[in-house]
Amino acid sequence: MKISIVIASIVFLFFPLCSANGDNILTPPFVHAIVTNPISVFGKTYNLQVDNMNYPLYYGFHYTSATVSKISVVPESNSVQISLQNVTETDTMWVYIPQSIISSDSNQFLLSVDGKNTSYEIATYSHSTILGFTVNANAHEVQIQVLG
Repeated sequence: MKISIVIASIVFLFFPLCSANGDNILTPPFVHAIVTNPISVFGKTYNLQVDNMNYPLYYGFHYTSATVSKISVVPESNSVQISLQNVTETDTMWVYIPQSIISSDSNQFLLSVDGKNTSYEIATYSHSTILGFTVNANAHEVQIQVLG
């Protein structure tokens, strides 16, 4: 019984709130689910090492089995670069990043996918930033740059 409730909760939170065009993907219930147990929502973790510290960055896709092959901090441009693999169709991606890695006092970022500026939805919780956005089929790179 408990397992079916958990599965129904995840399906309820995940399915109706997501769309390929990225509309309303970061609603309060979804953000709550993310911050209480990000791995259950995102399904994937990339462990980023910066200055001898290990930071888990959670991410996920709605439709595809795409993965992140590499995440790098680029200090010169005050940004994070994410390399993608196996994005087989247009999809919604979420990424949960500790603010110790990248943050903006005004929550203003320039997000690009394969060099093209892309709109995003944002939520912050405690010391993390959650971004949701659309990636096109065959996308290879996401860059998140702090503005201001």
